[in-house]
Amino acid sequence: MFRVPYIIFTVICVQTITANSMEDVKTLLADLMVNYSSEVRPVKDQTKPVSIDVGMALVSINDFNEVTGVISVVIVLFLSWADESLVWDSSSYNNTTSLTFSEKKIWVPNIFLTNPANDFKPVSNKHFKVTVQANGSVYWTPGSILQATCQPDVSKFPFDLQECTISIAPHGYYGTQVSLFTNVPTINLDFYSPNSAWDIISTKAFVTTVGVDIASFTIEMSRRPLNFMVSVVIPIIMLALINPFVFILPFNSGERTSCSITVLLAFTVYMTVVSDRMPASSEPMSHLSYYLLSMLALSVFIVTVNIFQIRTYSKNENEVPVPKWMKNLIMNFYKICRKGKVETKSRDPYETKRIPDKIESIKNHIIRLESIDESDLAENKTHSKDENCNETSFSQPENITWYTVAKYADKLYFTAFLVFTGIASLRYFVVVAT
Repeated sequence: MFRVPYIIFTVICVQTITANSMEDVKTLLADLMVNYSSEVRPVKDQTKPVSIDVGMALVSINDFNEVTGVISVVIVLFLSWADESLVWDSSSYNNTTSLTFSEKKIWVPNIFLTNPANDFKPVSNKHFKVTVQANGSVYWTPGSILQATCQPDVSKFPFDLQECTISIAPHGYYGTQVSLFTNVPTINLDFYSPNSAWDIISTKAFVTTVGVDIASFTIEMSRRPLNFMVSVVIPIIMLALINPFVFILPFNSGERTSCSITVLLAFTVYMTVVSDRMPASSEPMSHLSYYLLSMLALSVFIVTVNIFQIRTYSKNENEVPVPKWMKNLIMNFYKICRKGKVETKSRDPYETKRIPDKIESIKNHIIRLESIDESDLAENKTHSKDENCNETSFSQPENITWYTVAKYADKLYFTAFLVFTGIASLRYFVVVAT
């Protein structure tokens, strides 16, 4: 109806009155106010609605509280409509084409925020001006600090996107009496001051009808995560990765238990920090909370396992023998490790180049053996066998002690917990990044 660019509205509101004398303006204003009532809708046919073009400019985002679900913004509304009682012939008033005066003098719609977080009050405070054109066009630009409710979605905190809607409606009028429409499908950001914690991704404006017309303005914003990454996420991941290293501490150092409990307490502190940033009844829950809970549970498990490991180290095999199945398990584990080492050695790419030299060395060795007495050879075999047994005696089932069992268990626990922590940390970043 009135397709006037929003940027012109501000200029119109502060422009000087285009008249040659004060008397012309006073006369025009007095003539317009004769028999004018600010309580009556400004249409001659009262069965028709007053059509209002609605737009909004966002000045700043003061705060968004995820815990309470409240967003505080500074906005300016752009409203325009036709007042059929405020039409005049500019030539009769010395070419006066527009007037600017208080909004109290004429009919203006009572615009209210429909999703307030605290007080239910009109957007305007009766101190804003209106500009009226000779053809009856009225331009009104009230502004206010609004606190609206906004349901947060912190599932990907601190990489979350939030979508908040500010809805306004004329109070006391049905859609058949006052209708709203918008010519611009977005929010005006020409006057916007960037926020230190949030970046605006997109905006949209639309009108819905539920008995009354409601103009809604949606702001989609993304959090700037660097502060939370440095102060919360990265320290938590570092603690999680250092947690399994308690199993490579020497048993006799006496620091195993204190180290694992210290990490457990650190996770508890960070869980409190993250909980303070989350809504009390968040749905869905933050993936960071789940990750932190899993690391806390893992830390509790590590403390428990470490206590049993210390007990295992201190056991006396003379009093409590090592079970045979456990000895066999250690032996199999040892053989697997040794097999891997042998296979790794056999993959030498230069091995084939040294075969002739080896053959020659074997021939020389055979010649030397022929010159040795059989008694010396038997003695050497026995000596070699004894050395062999001594070298691998710790791997024989009958010689495996509880100390050996605990040592191999430490390696197993260290590997298992480190792999689990790495997978859990990687999964968290994959989930929040998608």
